Amino acid sequence: MLLLAACNAPAPRQDPKGQQLRAELDKMTADYGTCVDKAVAAADVSKDPAGSIAVEAVKSCRPIRNALRLKVASFDRFGHPNRTPQQAEAVAEASVGVIEKELREKAVVDIVKRQNQTR
Repeated sequence: MLLLAACNAPAPRQDPKGQQLRAELDKMTADYGTCVDKAVAAADVSKDPAGSIAVEAVKSCRPIRNALRLKVASFDRFGHPNRTPQQAEAVAEASVGVIEKELREKAVVDIVKRQNQTR
């Protein structure tokens, strides 16, 4: 009898609010990456070191980064309602910091490739 009950168990309940927040985070993360890619593509790579150009490209996308950080904090508070706002902000800053580091590293690689093509 228990076996039959287990076979007909309802599907796990999906959390639509969490899924919606995740989708928004994914889109904002992609938008941040696109912004940095566009800034790198538009940059003059002939004079400055790749690292400096990458830093400026990332800085130019600061408004998107800030919006993403706020959304990550909101997502963290949703998933961990017992955390303080300061804890959620710290998690958000650390998470977005990792994304920013990855974008900056990718930008450096892309810039170096462009610099090598112009030589």
